[in-house]
Amino acid sequence: MSFNTGLSGLRAATSDLNVTGNNIANASTTGFKQSRAEFGDVFATSLTGGGGSINIGGGVRLQQVAQQFTQGNITLTQRDFDVAIDGRGFFILNHDGERAYTRSGIFGVDKDGYVVSNSGGHLVGYAATPSGQVDLGNEVDLRIQNFQLQANQTSRLRMAFNLDASSQAVDGARFPTFDPADQNTFNYASSATVYDSEGVPHVATTYFRKDQPDSAIETGVNNDWFMWIAIDGALINGGNPANSTASPLDPNGDHSAFTVRFDVNGKLDPATNRFVIDDWVPARQIQSQFGSNAEPLGPLGGAATPTYNGTVDEGTSDFLIDITGSTQYGDEFNVASVNQNGFAPGQLVGTTISENGVLFARYTNGQSQILGQILLADFQNVQGLTPIGNTEWAESFDSGQPARGVATSGVLGSLQAGALEESNVDISEELVSLIIAQRNFQANAKTIETNNAITQTVINIRS
Repeated sequence: MSFNTGLSGLRAATSDLNVTGNNIANASTTGFKQSRAEFGDVFATSLTGGGGSINIGGGVRLQQVAQQFTQGNITLTQRDFDVAIDGRGFFILNHDGERAYTRSGIFGVDKDGYVVSNSGGHLVGYAATPSGQVDLGNEVDLRIQNFQLQANQTSRLRMAFNLDASSQAVDGARFPTFDPADQNTFNYASSATVYDSEGVPHVATTYFRKDQPDSAIETGVNNDWFMWIAIDGALINGGNPANSTASPLDPNGDHSAFTVRFDVNGKLDPATNRFVIDDWVPARQIQSQFGSNAEPLGPLGGAATPTYNGTVDEGTSDFLIDITGSTQYGDEFNVASVNQNGFAPGQLVGTTISENGVLFARYTNGQSQILGQILLADFQNVQGLTPIGNTEWAESFDSGQPARGVATSGVLGSLQAGALEESNVDISEELVSLIIAQRNFQANAKTIETNNAITQTVINIRS
């Protein structure tokens, strides 16, 4: 019996040495989790046996190798597809229909554009819709398909500005006709860049002229400004907003403009805050006017008929101009904001991953596009996961089924792009464990040696 006891001790010490050696070997393995050999004593008992005080143990046996899923240190790498999980959760990998789970966030892109691990597993996440939103009901293998971003024609130009209430109106008698080349015919001008369907940039210039009411033509007009928009020097003729009236700038109606109307408090009249230019074509001369409670003007120079619903249909070249938020205060003219939704074509230059796992593609034209969102999994009993190599684990009966979600939701941790989670192995601790395992091995070997000596003595006595 004593030989078996010593032999079990040797086996246990060997297992301990193997586990410790494996930990040391993977001290630099990204996402690796330290293991610990756990042992239990062995007793030979029977249902009819005597009291427990006279039972002699029969040695030791390995009960399990438990993995320690504590957080590893996070190291910055500055590589786009390196991702670290800070907190609970596992990346989900698809190996030809078989799911695996890992803490190693070393990813790349294969020849087909799929985001893959070093073992070839496809990273699983939520797909993105054509409109650039994350589809939380559609799990897919994340893939980069848009290495080139097509040009997008400007269909919306938003501006917010302040027109100085103390500005003097332009003398309509001296300067009855607006001329963008003559600064005497307008008060202020501001420019922005817009794009046509081929991504070619154009300069859109907005001109403002303070109205000088003429009782013979206009009555009850207060705080009105005329506005023109020219693209590459060609005046735009477009639509009026709903419930608007256009009035000529002079009795002969030589030029028409959009009228921007403010109330006595300097607030913009909602009836004059947005309008749609129908089917904008580069270099086409268009010129229009809008005011309060009126009908639209007829087109000049062959311009298309305007629409009044304040919306732009996707896939058309309708051009929405929105000046919501503009004011007329007693302060100098300034443009608070200008933004538009057009852009030139671009090439993929990199990716960005947010802390909640949204994957963005970055392009040379300064645009970004959502490609999807990384999905994480968590388990009720992570100790029950089955290690399958390549720093990956498989679901088991003991682990339970995975609970999936995005980073930062529920108990799931956050993601840090351009970083990796190091192994959680403590080398100094493992070296101490190695010494202890070696000592245990030697001690158990001594037990066998001693038992062998005793046995030999007994044999010699009998002989």
